[in-house]
Amino acid sequence: MAQVCVSQNLDITSGELGIQPWSVPRHVYDQSFTSTGNGTYGAQTSLPGKLMIDSGVQAWTNTTPMPAQLLFRLHRGSRRYVVSTPNVVQVRDRFTTAIGEIPRVPDTSNQYQGAGGGGFDMSTTTSARPLAGVLRAWDDAMITEDWFGPVPPGETFRFHYRATLWTPPPWSNNANDNLPIHECDVDPVRIQLIAFPTQDMDVMG
Repeated sequence: MAQVCVSQNLDITSGELGIQPWSVPRHVYDQSFTSTGNGTYGAQTSLPGKLMIDSGVQAWTNTTPMPAQLLFRLHRGSRRYVVSTPNVVQVRDRFTTAIGEIPRVPDTSNQYQGAGGGGFDMSTTTSARPLAGVLRAWDDAMITEDWFGPVPPGETFRFHYRATLWTPPPWSNNANDNLPIHECDVDPVRIQLIAFPTQDMDVMG
């Protein structure tokens, strides 16, 4: 009987040619992470600020015989900000990745992949008290994508995501004419990993 050489992305069973599960794009990870810091906030003038979302170290192992390219898809939920003049609020986020190692803990102090928020200053009264004013703002949900890999067979891809809230100094305790209102709600973040096939440079008999 003839022996036909085929790619590792293909399969011959009972004389029939087929494809392996890893030869097509497939979802290999899908999880959401909620904020533990929603609600009111006070002065967070020291970076990185208040921790809102922390995924911890998450992992996916390539159990196939072929390297895989990974599409990292980050779904940021909507965000609501309430801040009193003259204060400012900002939510930053960052993820770190590693193949075969543990990723660094994300620190949004100097580097971050996303940011949103706002604030304004309506000046003060003659007695140096901030004038009354409250900003209410929303960020729409959004998606960003990044490519990582290749992830060799048997190797593990890991990531760690964090979102933090901080209030750029200076901070006024008597904001909004001494009636301060400060609230922030961050909807869950959803992270997906989609594994894409790679070309087989060898052949199997």
